[in-house]
Amino acid sequence: MRLKILVPFLLLLIAGLQAQTKRTLSGIVYEDILALENVKVYNLTKEVTTATDIEGKFSIAVETGDKVRFSYVGMRTIEIKIEDVTRILNIEMFPEVTELDEVVVQKKKRLSQDRLRLDYDINEDIVLTGFGLLDTKKAIGFIQVLNNDDFKKNGACVLDLLRLNFTGLSIEGSCAMPGPISVRSGWGRTVIEVDGLERDPHIIPLEQVKRIAVFAGSSFTRKYGAGVGGVIAINTFSGTRFGNKNVDRARLRDNFIEEPDLGNKYLMENQRRSKNQKWISGTVTDGKTPIANVNVAVENTNNATITNAKGKYKIKASTGDMIKFSYTGLKTISIKVEDVTRILNPIMLPAITELDEVIVESSRRISQKDLEEDYRIRKNIIRTAFGYLDGDRAPGNIRFMPEEDISPIDICILDMLRGHFAMIRVSGNCSTGGSVSMRGSGSINNASAAIFDVDGQIFTDAPVWLSPGNIKRIAILNGLATTTMYGSIGNGGVVVINTVNGIPRGSLLVDRARLKNNFISGKILSKDDVIKNSATYMQELNTATSFIEAKIIYEKYDDQYKSSPYFFLDAYTYFYERWNKQDFADNIIRANYTLFQENAVLLKVLSYQYEAQKRFEKAHGVYKEIFLLRPNYAQSYLDMANSYRDINESKQAASLYARYDYLLNEKYMKKDTIGFGPIIEREYNNLLSINKDEVIDSNSAQNLYVAEEDFKGTRLVFEWNDSEAEFDLQFVNPGNQYYTWRHSLAENAETIYREKDLGYNTAEYLLDGSLPGTWRVNVNYLGNKSLSPTYMKVTVYYNYGSRNQRKDAKVFKLSLKNVNQELFKMQSIGLVASE
Repeated sequence: MRLKILVPFLLLLIAGLQAQTKRTLSGIVYEDILALENVKVYNLTKEVTTATDIEGKFSIAVETGDKVRFSYVGMRTIEIKIEDVTRILNIEMFPEVTELDEVVVQKKKRLSQDRLRLDYDINEDIVLTGFGLLDTKKAIGFIQVLNNDDFKKNGACVLDLLRLNFTGLSIEGSCAMPGPISVRSGWGRTVIEVDGLERDPHIIPLEQVKRIAVFAGSSFTRKYGAGVGGVIAINTFSGTRFGNKNVDRARLRDNFIEEPDLGNKYLMENQRRSKNQKWISGTVTDGKTPIANVNVAVENTNNATITNAKGKYKIKASTGDMIKFSYTGLKTISIKVEDVTRILNPIMLPAITELDEVIVESSRRISQKDLEEDYRIRKNIIRTAFGYLDGDRAPGNIRFMPEEDISPIDICILDMLRGHFAMIRVSGNCSTGGSVSMRGSGSINNASAAIFDVDGQIFTDAPVWLSPGNIKRIAILNGLATTTMYGSIGNGGVVVINTVNGIPRGSLLVDRARLKNNFISGKILSKDDVIKNSATYMQELNTATSFIEAKIIYEKYDDQYKSSPYFFLDAYTYFYERWNKQDFADNIIRANYTLFQENAVLLKVLSYQYEAQKRFEKAHGVYKEIFLLRPNYAQSYLDMANSYRDINESKQAASLYARYDYLLNEKYMKKDTIGFGPIIEREYNNLLSINKDEVIDSNSAQNLYVAEEDFKGTRLVFEWNDSEAEFDLQFVNPGNQYYTWRHSLAENAETIYREKDLGYNTAEYLLDGSLPGTWRVNVNYLGNKSLSPTYMKVTVYYNYGSRNQRKDAKVFKLSLKNVNQELFKMQSIGLVASE
């Protein structure tokens, strides 16, 4: 009988114990102060998986003894064993830093301060704090935010404003005799900030208060150090009027071109058009001989073929597809299909593999002079008190913060370093100073603070006096190999800072053209030499002694070349420039315009010619057509904005730049910081600098911040109509020394891939005037994978960046291949065509 009673009791006891071990684990996963969405939460024991929501929250079934793993791309994986008392887990994750051959791989950055500045006025959850701008919706903890129009009662002072509108605050005193304020009594000290600085809030006029945020016990308060339990951030109207060009771009966001509508309609139309497949054909050679059995395939599809015995192929592809040409022993070539692509004749070159102990190379040592010359074009070079350091070649790991990552919202160097570099701890603030310590510097017990190298001057105290706007580049040295030259004071690591005014302001062209033993030699074709090799009709036209004679020659060839747009382009240019017959020349284009329609490559040539002839209104009309054909090309925005500027519509030009910036921020277009990005940034800044009063009203113009132009002198901008064009540009200085920029798949494939991916065909070169005299620019045209010519427009800006700035444009037809020919000469008095 006892046994019968005991058995049910034991079963109930076991069931009760099991019920106690089975439960739901919940919590929040975050990094720093931001909730992390889509963190994978995996019960390794039960093989059950879930993920965090947009607020970083999760819940998962567990039992005592289970192991739960938290994993997220770019973060260190965390595994936790569930104890018998574990019910709630709030997990803080940290960036995963993997060092592979001195390359640091880090997680993707969070929303930038510049982006938050842009959104400040339209997003009422963004608050300016002592640690920069913060989107409070993405922070963790008790946070209350109120804006000016949310205040129910104002009272007589800020103290009343807080007391009447925020619950839970402990406020003593009155407006006449203010007392201490705390977020929660007993929670520790409350920090009160006004526009990011710890200040007395009682002196602020009520009408100046724009936004207030109260942080109580959130993870954000930990940034302020031990003993801080709450933060009150007060933003004023005057303190958050961000005076920089990014904010002005935001003001211009809705000021887009009204006619024609260049919005989503055309983006959708372009996407629809891109889905239509077309035949792509051509011949694959090694430069001389056709190559049979080359594999030709459209990437990410099953569409493939091979070349025949004559090297010919034919394959179907859509706009945007990548066609890959591969053959054993030859370099693989990938070419992006564009809207105008019909023929591709690639030249394949041998693939050279360097085997260990077979290739004998010269010394890899680069001189300080070479590093100085490369400083402006390579972002991983830093200038120290002991000379230049090359991040690619220096022993140990050097981490860089380039100019484009420096945010002007930061108040001082401490703000700039805080949160930007892993394994760095920043203490103090911009008012009283602070220090920086680095994990990985010196011994395990080493507590030495880092020192600062500012343009070669050593400081042991943080240079909080240095304006972030004057900083060009920052590097972190925390390895023995890179800090030993500083002696014992460098044991804690070194923060190297290069300022805008502290770096050499030499010109890229001047410096690189003065390399040793690079004096120009060999035959360079003159303009007359090129004419002798031109088409028969052009040779005959150039012999005509009158307009009537030239007209007869034109009519002789008109029917023969009726399907060639290049014939009519040549004829238009000839009659307009040689005989000044504008109406006759315009009729040539008008009568044959169907050859140009819907073809952006040909329309570009026409716009180039109009622009060079200063027929800006006609050029503007053609640029509009190109824009509608290619609204997803970065080049379209630059060309259209410059065209608006040419017809004296600066405000419309600014709206195009703003539109492009908006598309970048919204991820509709890809951002570039190497080739196109600096060019369009320079153009926009130049517009605001010179035409500021035309872009915005006079009151706003006074508060508009425009970055100081980092270059003044002669600026050369090259643009070519065909993205398949390959060429070498040679710049010859007055001392007869040269520098060559190679634009070919064989020498610079990465650049060409980037150009086609982003949709631009332009490059700039700068001459600072340090070497006066006559400069020459030569070109060796290598072809464009078809039989058609390429057209290059060269725009020369004189006195660039000044009120006396002016420009000249010249267009060159490139058809003669593999010979060095002179494009133009350039002197201080202007652009001189090659004679």
